[in-house]
Amino acid sequence: MENDLNDVRDSDSHVVVVGGGQAAAAVVRTLRAEGHRGGIAMLSAERFGPYERPPLSKGVLLGTKAPADTVLLSADRLGELEVAVHSGVTAERIDRPNRLVYLDNGESIGYDKLVIATGGRPRQLELPGNATGEIAYLRTIDDALAVRERMTRAARVLVLGGGWIGLETACCARELGLEVLLVEACARLCERTVPPVVSDILLSRHRANGIDVRLATQIHGLDVVEGGTLRAVVGTEELEFDLVVAGVGMVANDELAARAGLPCANGVLCDAVGRTVDPDIFACGDVAAFTHRAGPARPVRLESWDNAERQGAACALALLGKEVGYPGLPWFWSEQGNTNLQILGFPDASRTPVTRLNGDKSIFFWLKEGFIDAAICVDAPAEMLVIKRLVQKRVPVMPAQLCDPSLSLKSLLQTTPATEVAASG
Repeated sequence: MENDLNDVRDSDSHVVVVGGGQAAAAVVRTLRAEGHRGGIAMLSAERFGPYERPPLSKGVLLGTKAPADTVLLSADRLGELEVAVHSGVTAERIDRPNRLVYLDNGESIGYDKLVIATGGRPRQLELPGNATGEIAYLRTIDDALAVRERMTRAARVLVLGGGWIGLETACCARELGLEVLLVEACARLCERTVPPVVSDILLSRHRANGIDVRLATQIHGLDVVEGGTLRAVVGTEELEFDLVVAGVGMVANDELAARAGLPCANGVLCDAVGRTVDPDIFACGDVAAFTHRAGPARPVRLESWDNAERQGAACALALLGKEVGYPGLPWFWSEQGNTNLQILGFPDASRTPVTRLNGDKSIFFWLKEGFIDAAICVDAPAEMLVIKRLVQKRVPVMPAQLCDPSLSLKSLLQTTPATEVAASG
């Protein structure tokens, strides 16, 4: 995917962004900040403007945050940025030869450059029984408000899935005083993203918090019974619940791109800054599948706030012909009750990490050729800030330094010559 010299520096160029989430907001904000004077249109299927999703499974569920607190770009700000927002519409087809996007309301919009930032949707479960349609999912503000309202009337909740959304939802339910059963089909929590030692920490903490966690367990049926109660077959048991919430992964909304003939494989295939095989079409955020220089040798989708923000900005710069590449290692965080978990880079569960333990703080480092390649921090947010600087400056480290809690990580910045590295994708 070569650098396209036909960028949108022409003041008459029109950029259309399909999607209205965080990545889309980063694109339009960066385009204007970097001097693009042409038209910008944002097409969003939701009735809300761009907002942050992480609070949905945290503060919004708990009632400590209102939808207004999640707003990224208000209607007034979008007006100031001269973004033409089309809400409640779905892009159905891209006419690449004529550079048109056809909408479900019969209208079409022309573009010079098109950004696909359509995100993803919760993976749906199909279970035996009559209550598959009663399963709640969490992706949008409307989803979060609906689950929140049902939690206020519930006593017992079944959470399906031991990944980030499932664990955060379970913690919110516990904080609201509900009885919670969490069922995970895999042998450990967050099996795809963290090594066993971190899974064990999470399991211990959630069980101590009163969540009934059952691993390597399947749901064999779900029915609505008398009074609207939901009866689930959990393993070999029949149990009743007032609410069932599922967080079992996300499906990329790449159908629009696929119908247009763009290569897709669990996401829109692109480079690190979003270029697709069509020089006039980019992709970014949760829907973008690209090969990261520090990750596996295959395209991956990074479903995170950080990637949506940074790749959206990098995509806008690429549209303007300002090549910067993907900025550094990916970063992810999760708030699960009183537990703060942060991940930097791509931890490799097949490699033994260097471990640093200090009270309730647990830090795990993965090294490559004497430098930090990835890290996971449990309840060590300040340390993660330092680790990011160590990575950015390419500070050489030794395992003995990292595993010694009496040695300040910050001192490594002060005593070791550091060389700033270019953030390239």
